[in-house]
Amino acid sequence: MHEIPETVAQAEALVQKAQANGQPTTLDVVIAGGLQNWIQELLDEGSEGGYLTAKLSATGLTITDITGQTLYQAQTPTTLELVPAFKTDAHHTLLAIQTTIRALYARGKL
Repeated sequence: MHEIPETVAQAEALVQKAQANGQPTTLDVVIAGGLQNWIQELLDEGSEGGYLTAKLSATGLTITDITGQTLYQAQTPTTLELVPAFKTDAHHTLLAIQTTIRALYARGKL
C-alpha cells in the first residue's frame, strides 16, 4: 500500500478496500504501512527525491541511502509504539513523526 491514512477511519476504509480486492490485511498492518509511507514521504521531501529509504518495524527505524548504506538506525520509533499511538491520536502521531524526521535533518543526521 502506498497510501497514508490520516485517521483511523481512513485506515479502516483501506482495510475494507484491500479485503474487497482479495488482499487479506489488518488495521495494524495498514496503519504501520501508512506510517512508513509518511516517513518515506518526509524523506523524499527533505532530500528532494528518492535518495533515502525508510524501514519502520517492530525493532526500530532504519534509513538507508541510494547505495544501501545505513545513514540512521534507532530502536525508536517502532511500529509497536506508533500503531497504538495512531489509534489514540492519529494527528498527533503524524506530527510527532514529522518532528522527528525534521530534527534528523536539522542535526545533520541525514
